[in-house]
Amino acid sequence: MFKIFRTQNWWTIIIPQILGWVYFCELRAARPFMFSSPQTVLYFIGGVLAIAAFGYAFNDLCDIDIDNAAGKKNHLSGLSKPIRLLAVLTPLVTGIFFWYQVKAGVLTNVLYGLQVIALVIYSARPFRLKEKSLAGIITDAFYGHINPTLFTLGTFTYWTGQAPVYTTVLLTIIVVSTTLKGVRNILLHQLDDRKNDKAAGINTFVTQNSGLFTLYFINNILKYEVLFTVLLAITISYTLPPFFLSILLFGIFTYLKFSGWKLAYLPKRQLQ
Repeated sequence: MFKIFRTQNWWTIIIPQILGWVYFCELRAARPFMFSSPQTVLYFIGGVLAIAAFGYAFNDLCDIDIDNAAGKKNHLSGLSKPIRLLAVLTPLVTGIFFWYQVKAGVLTNVLYGLQVIALVIYSARPFRLKEKSLAGIITDAFYGHINPTLFTLGTFTYWTGQAPVYTTVLLTIIVVSTTLKGVRNILLHQLDDRKNDKAAGINTFVTQNSGLFTLYFINNILKYEVLFTVLLAITISYTLPPFFLSILLFGIFTYLKFSGWKLAYLPKRQLQ
């Protein structure tokens, strides 16, 4: 039953971004070397991970017949119905339990509830937004990037004592940048899965608009994502000046990761 949780890489996506925003809140509160409440941080991470695990398990549950038709591996398809139900309900109940221990505010609790709702309507019929092209893309970006950032900031009281204008500007940039990143990520995922989706008759943005169009769309998004990432670093540096070094380190890391010196010599198709 737990094979799905061992083989998926969802935790490597979720943990870095939420820990980054937790640390940001600690820096703003002048606590750079020790969390204000380590117990709250642990409960928070447990609540986020458990709900993410629920989302992946629930998605597999809803996709059993479709994955079997497409010949795609589904970790729940070979299990009995009671075990399938247990695989879905266990992380859900665990996540709610951990989140209750966080003792977050009303707004943050609402955002956490929206996280669960978004995961359900993304996969379950009659909603099944993953097959609704743009609606599916926005929903995936919401629960994968936008909302985790917002309820992390809310949980660790980023809003307390902040200048309204600065907070509004920063939140706007955060929402735009996380939206662009989330949209790009799900489109890349749909590009990888386009053959399986076509075989299963799933209507995604890629299957409706072609892989080449999606590729050009992603490349256009990337330009704006880079712009807003730089703006985000500049905005944070307004109150935390040393933070601007992070964008330089990120640029160097990215250049090395993608062997930037080779980009000038790649064939045009491969470069795209």
